[in-house]
Amino acid sequence: MNKAPARIAVLSILIICAAGGLPAQSDNVRQTEKEIKSTKSQLERMDVEIETREEEAKGLEKREGGLVRQIRDIERKIDRSRRTLKSLNGEIAEINAEISYINRQLGRLSDKLGRKKAILHRRIREIYKRGRLHTTQVLLESHSFTDFLKRIKYLTLIADQDKRLVREVGQLQDTYGQYRRANERKLAQRIERKEEIETEQDSLEQSEQRRHVLLESVKSKRVGVLEMIEQRRADRQRMAQLIEEMERRRRELIEQARREGRAPPPETAYLAGKMGSLDWPVARGKVVRGFGPYTDEITRTKVINNGLEINAPEGEQVLTVASGSVVMAEWYLAYGKTVMIDHGASMYSIYAHLGEVYVTKGDFVNGRDVIATVGSTGSLEGPMLYFELRDGARPVDPRSWLGRK
Repeated sequence: MNKAPARIAVLSILIICAAGGLPAQSDNVRQTEKEIKSTKSQLERMDVEIETREEEAKGLEKREGGLVRQIRDIERKIDRSRRTLKSLNGEIAEINAEISYINRQLGRLSDKLGRKKAILHRRIREIYKRGRLHTTQVLLESHSFTDFLKRIKYLTLIADQDKRLVREVGQLQDTYGQYRRANERKLAQRIERKEEIETEQDSLEQSEQRRHVLLESVKSKRVGVLEMIEQRRADRQRMAQLIEEMERRRRELIEQARREGRAPPPETAYLAGKMGSLDWPVARGKVVRGFGPYTDEITRTKVINNGLEINAPEGEQVLTVASGSVVMAEWYLAYGKTVMIDHGASMYSIYAHLGEVYVTKGDFVNGRDVIATVGSTGSLEGPMLYFELRDGARPVDPRSWLGRK
């Protein structure tokens, strides 16, 4: 923006207004020059302010334009934190089980060691009371050579038994010490894991708070909602391309079999004859947005919804509507964690905004299998399940396939 002509024009007007109709006196001239300088200074400050606001506006626009991606990055961090916490809690459960086992072993060893020590102490007292010449006396009191040999054998057995007792006590003490040290290591490990949990929990809470702030910012700003709408279009296109590629491969296999004079690969149509009778993918939930076009309240833009948006409790089990093969389980920018299942005969179901996902690409699932939980990944409206059915790449109204709820 060139603001110099505007400033010159304003200054000219001020000079004319200041000079016209006044006597040409020096004090008035100085006053006019002073006013011109003041006005010029004000204009310069206005220029700086305008430029500053323009930069702020550009920065705001850039920041808003990246809010959706920031939210997705934070959601990934939240997801990682939750998986880390789950792993750490699993480790603590294992450590607790090991500590319980060690404590049971320590109790058993302590009882056994106590009994052996008591026996050893009695033997030591007996040996002390009888004195160092007791063995010689026993041998000298022999009535015959045979009795002498028997007494030597008896004393040898007693000595061997005493040696075994001493060894057993020593081994028990060593084993007890090993378990004690193992217990101390496990206790220290448990403290360390608990500290890691506290750190990760703090990180999770901060990420969730940051996500909440950004979500509110996106939902209240037109540019953020527009970006989300555009990203959903791009994600839908990616899904359609994936299906089209699979359908192309399916046709190629059929054509190859025809050329080779053999039957095409067998394929089960798991949705055949089930229109209007499929179970819902969640037991609890309310449809908040149906299939087809709708007008977004913030942007006043017409948007196409290819499926159903079902408001459901976070953590609610997500079930397959029919058997099929998992052909995709990954993270989409606007739909969050997403799973796609091939039900045969070019029919596909899509589940999005998921929390935990229990399947991976290549898995075969049966109808009503639990594949995930309801989450809020990619959702601007909290916990939600996005459910979609496609006939080839063409989306169809899921309500025409689902039974009454």
